[in-house]
Amino acid sequence: MMQPTDLPPSSATAVLASQYSYDQLADIYNQARVDYIVPMPMNGKRMAEYVRDYDVDLNASAVALNSEALELGVCMLGVRGDRTWITRLGVIPERRGKKIGQFLTEQMLENARALRARSVQLEVIKGNTPAISLFQKLGFEPVRELMVVRRPPGAPNNALNGSGAEITVLEDAEIAALLRDYEQRQQVAWTEERTSLMNGGGLRGLRAVLPSEKSGWLIFQRLPFQLTHFVFSPSCSDDLLRALLHHVHKTYNAQDTKIENLPVDHAAWRVMEQFGYLEVFRRIEMYLHF
Repeated sequence: MMQPTDLPPSSATAVLASQYSYDQLADIYNQARVDYIVPMPMNGKRMAEYVRDYDVDLNASAVALNSEALELGVCMLGVRGDRTWITRLGVIPERRGKKIGQFLTEQMLENARALRARSVQLEVIKGNTPAISLFQKLGFEPVRELMVVRRPPGAPNNALNGSGAEITVLEDAEIAALLRDYEQRQQVAWTEERTSLMNGGGLRGLRAVLPSEKSGWLIFQRLPFQLTHFVFSPSCSDDLLRALLHHVHKTYNAQDTKIENLPVDHAAWRVMEQFGYLEVFRRIEMYLHF
């Protein structure tokens, strides 16, 4: 694990993120992302939820300081068994140019090795060429592209729901079992893994059954003002997808919808576009195996 005396060429030091409050970590992160392609600001409450939902280990995460003990940036490490995830990397704009991003990333790799991890993964926004080049330099390889998509509030077009499907609500135990089975069959981004969704809570599930007896399901998270984290049953037909999405957006027509890390080749995307979903930006998922 890193020690405060570890000195990179930039003369920065790394201290444990656990020494900071959630409010302080959110402030450092927000300063680092103020001019970012997609800033995604946080507050202390949201930072605490992020750490909980994604199993971030603050004792394996770092804040970089300069010789005057001023914060330079932050980087966090999620840990699940022998897998790790680098996230929330950011360097404060006026303190860049000294390879602090590389320093922080290397600290995370060192910590992952100390934890005997077998892999490290991350997502980087497509178009962020400096970050992509850095990660490739450190041994990460791109795996796939993921989309962040949104749908504004509003009731769906009734013409999209012509299947005559019967919709039923899934029980909590069934939601957990379906997510477990889904994860065993599909490649899932860290933020969309069963553990992430169960940690976050607020899960809802629906099953649609057509007159032909074909069936499919949808699991999502309902927040006070937003719907997010959609998981569709594998091989769900277009008519089932339309029935499920129509029911969701008719029921929660006043809520914004934001879905992160949807694979670009996801079979549901062509139907989602019919319901007014728009692509906001893309991420590249990258892996490094030890």
